Amino acid sequence: MTTATVNFSEIAAFWRTSRRLYTIYSELNRTFEIGLPLCTELEYPIDRSEPEVIARVRRWLAVMDDKVQTWQLRQLLQSTNLQTEENLRALTCRYLDKESKTDIDRDKIDFLLVQYFAHCAPQSSFEQTIPLSDVARVLEPILNVVPQKFPEWTADIDQKLETLNQCNSLEELQKSNALVDVRELKLSLGEHYLDVPALVAFTRFNFLARRAFFRAMHLDLHAIRVSLGQLEGRGVTTLDCRDAGLTELESLEHVRHVIHQWKTPFRAPYSGGNSFQPLVALRHALERVLQEFDDKAKHIAEAEEKAPAEPKPSAPASVPQRQSDQPAAFKPEKKTELQAEPQKGKAAASVAAPTPSSEADGHPEQDMYLEQCIGDLTRQIMAAPPKHGASVTPITLAGCKLLIATWEAEAFTRGNDELSSAIQRAVAARTILHVCVDRHKKQEPTDLFVALEIAHLAVEEMRQQVARAKEAKNIDAAVSLAATTKRLLGLITEGEKLCN
Repeated sequence: MTTATVNFSEIAAFWRTSRRLYTIYSELNRTFEIGLPLCTELEYPIDRSEPEVIARVRRWLAVMDDKVQTWQLRQLLQSTNLQTEENLRALTCRYLDKESKTDIDRDKIDFLLVQYFAHCAPQSSFEQTIPLSDVARVLEPILNVVPQKFPEWTADIDQKLETLNQCNSLEELQKSNALVDVRELKLSLGEHYLDVPALVAFTRFNFLARRAFFRAMHLDLHAIRVSLGQLEGRGVTTLDCRDAGLTELESLEHVRHVIHQWKTPFRAPYSGGNSFQPLVALRHALERVLQEFDDKAKHIAEAEEKAPAEPKPSAPASVPQRQSDQPAAFKPEKKTELQAEPQKGKAAASVAAPTPSSEADGHPEQDMYLEQCIGDLTRQIMAAPPKHGASVTPITLAGCKLLIATWEAEAFTRGNDELSSAIQRAVAARTILHVCVDRHKKQEPTDLFVALEIAHLAVEEMRQQVARAKEAKNIDAAVSLAATTKRLLGLITEGEKLCN
């Protein structure tokens, strides 16, 4: 091979990689208003070989490297279609190839490696413990080698993972100090952190730790939803939430909305869980008020036992009627006609509707489940024989046989709009929940709480779509959307019974 051929090949590779990175970086520049002028050379599809031109491109990319923060990469990749295998590989290799790496570079490498693994790993990796060798094989296209031996300290981080998996709330997770211990281990390795075996080990830990983290968060969210329902049943309409950064008289409906805005912490630098302290405080506030109710009821019951001849003519203690009977932590208001009774199926209806912008960039763990499932569903539905007239499409996922309605299948085969996307997510959420319910009944390892959380969010999105279809007088769409929502609600009810 001649020198000219080698140079031509290298130049072509340089422009190909640079344009891929430019697609991502220019979107970061626009989305977060970084303010860097566009790179003129990369705006045109011409491969130029002049050294000064190539130097300008390299400088532009280097400046963006320094300006972009890890949380910005996280938000962009998890909220757009830019999170492809090729894009993740190009980004990760760029930071790995830097001669001098800052702490922020290392954080980006951490994030990108676990995103790459989550994007490329088989579905089973989301539901079970993963050996280091499996992680190494998935990362091979980036790291170029599969280690045959791993350091002895990997046993220590396995113990930390076991600790995290035993945590049933974010508070327990924080108090375990497992994340802090692993971070200190990483820092103690110095440059050896960039050794391939270490990168594989920490990618595995980050993936499994994130899974444990989201499990704990979903358990908190589930507990808060249950507490909100119990307080509503006792006539409470407002709550003192100052410890959680809210107001002294926060309505329960607004609290519902707030707990489903926990996408927000992903828009800021992650701080080892401190961003989620308000969620912990909110759960404490709700449980404290419920405890005050229980204590009040117990006190009244004990008083009535001591004076049985003079029963107090009042409503049951569990539903206080007078302002003076209420614990000081909240101040109930007179209910309006619309507030009088929780509507039937409240467990499914209690999720406040997320805004479209926050829906996309939130809960990366949920997004990964949905993306994977939507992809699996699309492949099976596209491969199914054509249907004529009203019919259903049978599919099989994770050993479960499911039926997809005609309009639902069309959302996968022909849809490329907001309504079709909502149906796709609802069907995927139903599929995930169906599999988890089935495994729970068989006493197999699964995470039913996460599946229920995904389903709740899908229900609220579908309700918004039903309302929009009715406003547009699109009756056919409204009926189809409502039918899909009803099927999902039925499965949510079944799943929540298993949790009680």
